[in-house]
Amino acid sequence: MHCQGSRTPFSLAFGGVLDAMGSTNVRRQSFIVWLVWALPLVFVCSTRIDAAHAQGLKVRVRGSAKIVAHASRETPRDNAAPDGRLDLVLSGSLADDAGQPLGGEKVAIGVTRESDPRDPSVIEALRAPRSCDRGADRPQAAYAVTVTGPPDAPEVLAVTDEAGRFCFRIKLVPDRHRAHLSWRGTQLVDAADADLSFDLSRQTLMLRFDPTPRVVALDTPKLSFEAAALVEDDGTTHVKRGLSLALTREPAADGKLDELARAETDASGRARFNVDATRLGPPGRGELRVSFAGDRETAFATHVAEIERRVKVTLRVPAAERGELVAAVPEEGIPIVVDVASTLGPVSEGGVEARIGELVVGAAPVERGIARLTLTFTSPGNEAPVRLRYVPSSPWYEPLGEPTIKVPIRGPGLLSKAPILAAGLAVLAFFLIGRVASRTNKPEPAPEPEAVAARMGKPRLDVVRPAAKGETGWRGRIIDAHEGTPIAGARVWIERGSFEGRAILASVATGPRGEFALPDIGKVVGDEQIAVEAALHSRLAQPLPPAGELSIALVLRRRALLARLVSWAKRRGKPFDVRPEPTPGHVRRAAGDDFQTARWADAIEKAVFSGGEVDARTEGEIERMAPSPANQANQDAGPKPE
Repeated sequence: MHCQGSRTPFSLAFGGVLDAMGSTNVRRQSFIVWLVWALPLVFVCSTRIDAAHAQGLKVRVRGSAKIVAHASRETPRDNAAPDGRLDLVLSGSLADDAGQPLGGEKVAIGVTRESDPRDPSVIEALRAPRSCDRGADRPQAAYAVTVTGPPDAPEVLAVTDEAGRFCFRIKLVPDRHRAHLSWRGTQLVDAADADLSFDLSRQTLMLRFDPTPRVVALDTPKLSFEAAALVEDDGTTHVKRGLSLALTREPAADGKLDELARAETDASGRARFNVDATRLGPPGRGELRVSFAGDRETAFATHVAEIERRVKVTLRVPAAERGELVAAVPEEGIPIVVDVASTLGPVSEGGVEARIGELVVGAAPVERGIARLTLTFTSPGNEAPVRLRYVPSSPWYEPLGEPTIKVPIRGPGLLSKAPILAAGLAVLAFFLIGRVASRTNKPEPAPEPEAVAARMGKPRLDVVRPAAKGETGWRGRIIDAHEGTPIAGARVWIERGSFEGRAILASVATGPRGEFALPDIGKVVGDEQIAVEAALHSRLAQPLPPAGELSIALVLRRRALLARLVSWAKRRGKPFDVRPEPTPGHVRRAAGDDFQTARWADAIEKAVFSGGEVDARTEGEIERMAPSPANQANQDAGPKPE
């Protein structure tokens, strides 16, 4: 069971409750069945969130980076290197997890000789690196390189260009070496490291997949992959035939590599692998590796491709296929058992929804390949068409169609209608007593503005009472737009446009009950605005109202992030927009290969459902991840109060 995500079992249950409450055709039993099913999940999830608050959990959303490096050898142009040393040309690239290059960053690179990690010739070479000349495809300035570190363990600092690439040269003895590459990271992207082994005594081998596999469907019994082998030496590249290449996947838990297939390169330097889908591993993220062990002429090499393994999920109701469903009263709940499976066997995650038209009439989580649903609805006739839908909790499992079954039904007996009749009479008596009492009681006072704002659940600024004659300034309270509770420590300020931007005319913090009082600012020219912001509540800015008493409601930053995602999905339409409302998990799955949108939706999901605090910095980082047009934040430009 999960307490966060887009369509988890919890959301399925709670969504069913809302659908049941919103339908005038579903009777009292429908709501009771859903409520009994959902309450345990509500208790468990609320307990987890409370525990996260108690531990002071804070949410930070950061990206990751990847370093890709390649080593080749060249004979020095002057052919006068001592000890027969060759030029090592070490090049590579730095990019984030969305594939965007990271330019202007420094990658630290250390090189050691495997037979002698303290070889003085390697240390001497690292102290005198040379930049790589740019070719016709790179007409700008040469790559920038410097030296850092202590004299006995120097490192080369290679600065990436606008495309995230770096390159440098040093002279080394023809032997096996190892390079360690590291990047320290930024405020938004985590640091990255990579290790590269190479042998300058043999020809440099470059391996790659063609085409590069990304999404691998495990439903196909046999899968084929192609790899190309190229040899690079002295700046020239040509295909290499007769190499025995091995195909493996990511290492197992014990670190061992399971060889999936082996093939030999042909005259075009290509090798074709045929693999059983069952050997590629379970659905999820993984790796495919093509490698060559090396021979007397050609150095060893390995190339890794990151993949996503996906599988289709099918739904079956064996009792319906055998015609063994027994007619029952839908208002009292009809139990059905759904088998959830794929070509790899039973599925043990996600959930199953049952719908009649657009109304959810049942939902249940999948456990060990089975979902046990209780259908609750109102329908005339002898049978009802029920459509089943698999709702994944991860993108690796994809629904294969939405089968429809015919559920036999029968009407309720007279005894079963007695509780409903009694409940109806009780409701009628309640209203009659209320009408009599209302004639003797005084009318209820109008609700407070804070209560109205809390019911609306939106950021707003209301003028409760204009300033009386002789009064100046602005005063009032700031509350949470959903809870109606006061917000202490919020900042309220009045600003005006100037040639330098926005000038703050008055600023004050709210007290323990959310109260504030701003003094008179003198003449109002019409360009002023009042702005409000709290540590965990998003900023609200509006034109300055007339002096008087104000009521201001702010929305938590986590709620604001979720609202912006829903608004963005509705503007984009299908497949991002769904009923009743799109969720971060749905947007992430609908994004497919759009890594920027998927990363943005994933960051919002973590921030909203993890139970931690979302402050201005976290909100800003997530907004910078937003897909184009980028940065849909609702904050105005201008200085923040000190």
